[in-house]
Amino acid sequence: MRRLLSPSGVASVWERRLAILFVIIGSFSLFPVGVSVRENGPYWNEAVAFSVEQERELGEKVYQAIQSQMEIVQVPSIQVYIDSLGERLVSSASTSEFPIRFFIIKRSEPNAFAIPGGRIFVTTGLIRLVDSEDELAAVLSHEIAHVVRRHIAQRIEASKRLNIATLAGALAGILIGGSGGGAIMAGSLALGESEKLRYTRENESESDRLALSYMDRAGYEGSEMVSFLKKIYRESHHDTAFPPYLSTHPGIPSRISYLETLMGGLARPVEVPRSSVGLKDIKLRVFLVEKGPLESLNYFDRIINTQPNNGDAFFGRALAEKEIGRVKESIEDLKRAHELKPSDPQILKELGLAFLRSGRINEGVRALERSVVLSGRDPESLHYLGQGYKAQKKFDLAIESYVKARALSSDLPELDRDLGSVYKEKGEMGQSHFYYGLYFKRKGEIKYARFHFEKALELSAQDPQRQEEIQRELEPLRK
Repeated sequence: MRRLLSPSGVASVWERRLAILFVIIGSFSLFPVGVSVRENGPYWNEAVAFSVEQERELGEKVYQAIQSQMEIVQVPSIQVYIDSLGERLVSSASTSEFPIRFFIIKRSEPNAFAIPGGRIFVTTGLIRLVDSEDELAAVLSHEIAHVVRRHIAQRIEASKRLNIATLAGALAGILIGGSGGGAIMAGSLALGESEKLRYTRENESESDRLALSYMDRAGYEGSEMVSFLKKIYRESHHDTAFPPYLSTHPGIPSRISYLETLMGGLARPVEVPRSSVGLKDIKLRVFLVEKGPLESLNYFDRIINTQPNNGDAFFGRALAEKEIGRVKESIEDLKRAHELKPSDPQILKELGLAFLRSGRINEGVRALERSVVLSGRDPESLHYLGQGYKAQKKFDLAIESYVKARALSSDLPELDRDLGSVYKEKGEMGQSHFYYGLYFKRKGEIKYARFHFEKALELSAQDPQRQEEIQRELEPLRK
């Protein structure tokens, strides 16, 4: 599938503001101004006067501004995939002052950036541009390195005139401000301070160096970082629709040379199992997010008309049909996709879920059991299988599936809700209240969370260990 680009070469007002934002926080790190070849140089080790707490505070303000102006994708399959990949890389990195979290933004322009405080954003356009999980791992590793080394804090400290209020106000003004003085003020500030706040060459070379080590330890091929940068370089110079601010960074060739030199000293990584949810499936789902169900439906119709045995096209059309409520058509396309790709766990997962939602419980459970066998570690398949077992009144099997899914992903809060429900069906009310408490706590509904935890505490009087666990969850809610 072709990646999506802006329909016009003309930047919108929002795109111009976004470009200024990237300059301010120095987060446009895929395309640095230059690279310093200091392979054996020491890490930056001076004290950063811009404190961890200040960076966390600024990060919250920037995140709120991004939330107000950008659409953050909330598709569980996509989030589970990006978190699984990100967590594998984070576990290979040095200790960070912040928990590192990953977000997907619905933007057709390929980009990835870190904001203060440990949040990393990847656009749907970038996911559609990469050709392998290793390329995506390279992008995330580079951003993780910026977070670990607190490069944004270093650049803010270098600009003594900017305090948190000024900087956060500028960021919010650029993101939120329409016409008027606020946006103009923010833009003027960005232009005046951009050079001080931009990542330095040392920041970039350090991030490249660390990213390669993260990839190596996680089992990814470092050469894919070079292949991705070469792709970006080609696109930015030959694609007239490519955002113009991506084509003005001549440092990419130097960066590529530097990376190739570094890789000469690395052993070939030990191969590790890739995510059970394949990149190809994720790119298809991202396509649906960007284009919407109706346009996607027309797109897959055209492919099927010329390629009647294209299983991916039938799968894509089924997902689009599901979005617009064409349940019967979606099931038929999923069945056809399964015939063409019988070992694809994602097709079986969607087919099983469609059967469950249509009341065809036994068929749904069979499809989901097969999906779990093929995927091995897909939390969504396990979650849906648990729902199927619950519908069959096989409560112990349902609990087993939910617990396995919960151990694999923290992106599915509904698992706690469903555990609460199945324990209620079993008559184990202490367990039921405990999991409902966890569910409402994650949803931010403190009143209901406190109610369920207090009930769980009351019903677990004979279990001191469980009472201690409940107290840990309940204590922050009493403040």
